[in-house]
Amino acid sequence: MSQKPEQIMPLPTDMCLCGSNDQFGKCCSGILPGTKEIGRAFVSNWKVGNFNAVLKAARADVTQYTIWHKSHTVPMAHIGNPKLLRMWDIDVEALFDYVERLLDTYRELNRLEEFPAVLERLRQNIQSRRWQQKIVHLNALCALGRDWNEELGYREIIKLGPIESITDSRILPFYLNLAGDRLGLSQRLKLIDKVIDITQDESTRIHQTLMRGVLLLMHNDLRGAKQSFENVIRLCEEISDLDQFQMLKLAQAHFVIGSIALDSKEDSKVSELHLLRASELFSKLLEDDNLTASGRSSLHRELADTQRLQGHLSEAIESLRSGYKLYANPILKVFEAECLCELEQLPEGLKIIDSLSMASFSDDDERADYCLKFSLLAIASGERKRLLKAKQLLEMPLKREPIFYQQALRMTQLVLEAMQSGKSRSLTSRARKALQSGISGFNSYVILKPNFFGLGIDLNKIIDDSTGKYELPDLNEPREEKT
Repeated sequence: MSQKPEQIMPLPTDMCLCGSNDQFGKCCSGILPGTKEIGRAFVSNWKVGNFNAVLKAARADVTQYTIWHKSHTVPMAHIGNPKLLRMWDIDVEALFDYVERLLDTYRELNRLEEFPAVLERLRQNIQSRRWQQKIVHLNALCALGRDWNEELGYREIIKLGPIESITDSRILPFYLNLAGDRLGLSQRLKLIDKVIDITQDESTRIHQTLMRGVLLLMHNDLRGAKQSFENVIRLCEEISDLDQFQMLKLAQAHFVIGSIALDSKEDSKVSELHLLRASELFSKLLEDDNLTASGRSSLHRELADTQRLQGHLSEAIESLRSGYKLYANPILKVFEAECLCELEQLPEGLKIIDSLSMASFSDDDERADYCLKFSLLAIASGERKRLLKAKQLLEMPLKREPIFYQQALRMTQLVLEAMQSGKSRSLTSRARKALQSGISGFNSYVILKPNFFGLGIDLNKIIDDSTGKYELPDLNEPREEKT
């Protein structure tokens, strides 16, 4: 009869394993969840917004899993069984998930400034190089803050060394998201293919495949882009029950293919079918009660983009206004002004666009959209003062993909023609066609930002699935490797 492994419990006066800097006896000692309950208190309290209770539960889960690691995996690994050495990697991934929950809790409690010290205290929970890399990853997530400051996140993640050296299937896509603009196209595509090859997570594979298509599209490789988007659809169709994130990627793929078909004047039925499917999926996602205000607002914008390409301009305006009520992002007003212009309601569109400026927007992607749409309305108005401003906006140095510069060049030519000839329906029509596709907004698909589905970066999926993601150990039985 095999001997049951002894639980290695901290002493009451030891520092707690959750990183709180409190003694174990005064922290997690009396609230350890055990095998059947780990994660449950976190989920139930998060759903009702009781974040003080969430914090206690998240700390207890981290402590509990660390105790299991030290009680089961460490002794077995020291025996030297090669099969059991795999458990070390499983523990690293599982503990990372629990600490990431702890990070999200600190974020909700507006205590992110405390978390780097927590992570330092968690460094010794697992003795491995991979766990030290995970600590850097978590520090980078923390540095992003509530406002998703990519520069601060990048400063942390580069502490891991060159991106080419990363083999962790969860760190690499995150690193790539932060470093993408600093890499050349061929290097980005090579790293994306590496992520697709090594990841075991279907959502990551789907997102990176979509990201590949966006980059190719931004560099005018329409054939390669379309193939990537078709692969996204194929990957999603192979999944019997899509989660929210996967459904979003599927909707975006249908939208882009529909847009490409519309731009290239392919069979109109191809465009109609893909745009209709995108509209249905965006509408279905909006039925979810778990969306944050910003996430729901973003979906309204994407639905409006689809409706505009379908020619449903009034519906697009309603979607944009609904999105703005939820989350006052000024870019939604820019797109509303464009729709009003297309509906021949130019005075209303000009009033909206005049209320905005470059300072209204938080990044160059949105500034670029503003420059292009302002130029469209300026051409439609024929007013020299507006046209001069449009020319100045289009000449501003913005950090964008090559396709934007082509659009800006076309619009500059049209602005110069309008300055010579004045108001012209022909010029306005040509300007509309130059901006007909949704391409200018596609770059937002490349970066995963938090708080879309209410609990961080798809955290709702992590919460629902985490207790089944790894075989959590029984307190009284040695664990077997998950195959």
